[in-house]
Amino acid sequence: MAKKLPSYPVPVFLIAQLAVHQECKGKGLGKVTLIKALEHLYEINKHMRAYAVVVDCLNKEVAAFYQQYGFELLIHYEGRDRLFLPMKTVKELFDKK
Repeated sequence: MAKKLPSYPVPVFLIAQLAVHQECKGKGLGKVTLIKALEHLYEINKHMRAYAVVVDCLNKEVAAFYQQYGFELLIHYEGRDRLFLPMKTVKELFDKK
């Protein structure tokens, strides 16, 4: 996939912090929040193009959460994973509406 990318910087959307309070875990709020965030980025992408959505995972549990929704490992650095989901995939999710 890296061979297909240009040699200059590629714009991405970064989800910096997306969390659910400990008392609310297991109720599906993380999934709903992620879907709403991706839907919002999908709309923004129509006007300001990006290649992918990127997330920095604090631990393996967080990485596993994103990976179940199609995010893939971009890099493992200093004990943390950076994952990405191509905007092409996000577009496919929301174009089916």
